[in-house]
Parts: sequence; C-alpha cells; structure tokens
Amino acid sequence: MSYKVTTKKNLIIFHNPDEWAQVLDRLAEDFGTVIRMRHIMRRELGFTARDHQGLERNQPKPPRPGSVLDGYHWGTAPIGYHYEQQVHLDFYTESAQSWFILKYL
Repeated sequence: MSYKVTTKKNLIIFHNPDEWAQVLDRLAEDFGTVIRMRHIMRRELGFTARDHQGLERNQPKPPRPGSVLDGYHWGTAPIGYHYEQQVHLDFYTESAQSWFILKYL
C-alpha cells in the first residue's frame, strides 16, 4: 500500500490520520488490540504515536480590493498557510524505524 508519509530521522509523519488508522489496524491484527496502548507500543515496537497539527502552505488568494488584513494572521494560522491534522510516530532507534517501514509501509 502507498501512504502519504514523510520520513525523517526517527520520525514518520502520516499526513492523513485515516491512513495511520489503517496501519494501526494491521498492527492490532499482528500484535493484538493491546498494542494500541501507548506504553505497550513503545516497549514492543520502539515508537510512540502522537497527534499533531502541522502547518502546511496553501495557495494564497489575493485579498479582495478594499478588504483589511491584519498583515500577519488570518485567524490562527499565518496568511498563506493552514493547519493539517497529522500523526507523528517518534521512534527511539533507527532499527525500529527501518523495521516498521519495511513491514508496514
């Protein structure tokens, strides 16, 4: 299966939380439902999962003539960006991350 993920040293970012849910279901099939517990996931698989709101660039729209922008923010995100729900997997060793990538991604 192909997922929209970003891989960095000791970090895997799922840009779509639904894709992480699919992988988590596969983990539960392999290890049992107890693997969904954070401390068990860390002990058995070498990572913890956390929800995150990542700042992503969007296609900025030019302001309408006569509209007033505060110059820095439109709501809570900077102009030209939006927040995206993500799931970050923080790995404690590179070998655990490599094993996870080979088996589940």
